[in-house]
Amino acid sequence: METSRRSTTDIPLYEPDRPPRALWDIDYMSELELVWGRRWGAQSDLGKIEMVLVSRPNELDVRPDVVEFRKKDRAFSGPVAEPDLKKFQAEHDGLTDLLRREGAEVIDLNVPLDARGAYTPYPGGIHGTRDIVVLNGGAIIPRMGVATKRGAEVYWAKKLLELGCPILYTVHGNGCFEGGNVCWIDSKHVMVGISVRTNLEGLRQVEPIFKMNGVEEVHPVYLTSYLDTGLGYHHHLDICFGLVDEGLALIYPPGIDTVTLEYLRKRDIELIEVPYEEVMRAACKSLAVRPGRVLIPKGNPRTVEALTKKEVEVTEFEWEEHIRGTGVAGGPGGPVCSTAPLIRDSV
Repeated sequence: METSRRSTTDIPLYEPDRPPRALWDIDYMSELELVWGRRWGAQSDLGKIEMVLVSRPNELDVRPDVVEFRKKDRAFSGPVAEPDLKKFQAEHDGLTDLLRREGAEVIDLNVPLDARGAYTPYPGGIHGTRDIVVLNGGAIIPRMGVATKRGAEVYWAKKLLELGCPILYTVHGNGCFEGGNVCWIDSKHVMVGISVRTNLEGLRQVEPIFKMNGVEEVHPVYLTSYLDTGLGYHHHLDICFGLVDEGLALIYPPGIDTVTLEYLRKRDIELIEVPYEEVMRAACKSLAVRPGRVLIPKGNPRTVEALTKKEVEVTEFEWEEHIRGTGVAGGPGGPVCSTAPLIRDSV
């Protein structure tokens, strides 16, 4: 019902011919759909996905100046191989088809072909839409931790505003914070990875926003890093951890600190260990579309077998070009990276 057509008897604290009263005691969430049109919120890694933001690869990914820049140096997180655009798009379309079959509304970012980052001809993080974090009630806009990806933030923010999704906070100052480092245990408990891509200042900024949205505990995870080789470089928590069902998660223990392993045990999370070769095929970045229902890239037989034994429903899909074209020492982009749930059921 449009607000202009509402009866005055429906207006809280309204009294005819009296000065207006402050609506301080009326909670923001109770008015979310009235004001912002949708029940924005994805404070879960398990709830059924209702609306998701993706970014379909386009000609920008193979534009000569972009490809040349990304090939220059490992420090720029360049691709292992130049992607075949048609295969890249076909794999992306396959994933979005699966999401639609699960009942999700899929929204495309539609990256402009002249997109530029703060320092580079193309902010490479645009396709990794998961770096947006949508709490119940609105989004946190990240601040990317590496030069090649800084600048993607503005394209995400513009799209969210176009959709009508509120922006609750934008990371700024010296803070760095990326959604790939956010893993929900449940709506009140969240883990945040600390790495080259998310620093303690970024965590300090967002923690009050989490807690204003009902989060009781924010647990920092100190990810293992690297020196010169890049081996063992875990820049995002989702490279080595992913919840797949209530009380069940995939994990690569060498990437996680001991305190966190004990934290998970105390929270009664059963852990399925993923071998390194399947970590490098985005196994931990499998996407739970609802509790006990997982989309996983092909080529992860040991992980699939372990999930099946735990009665998790698994659908394998083609993702080879993404693994070939985006894999770096820290692990390839996976289906979790390529999806930002905007509306998701709570669990």
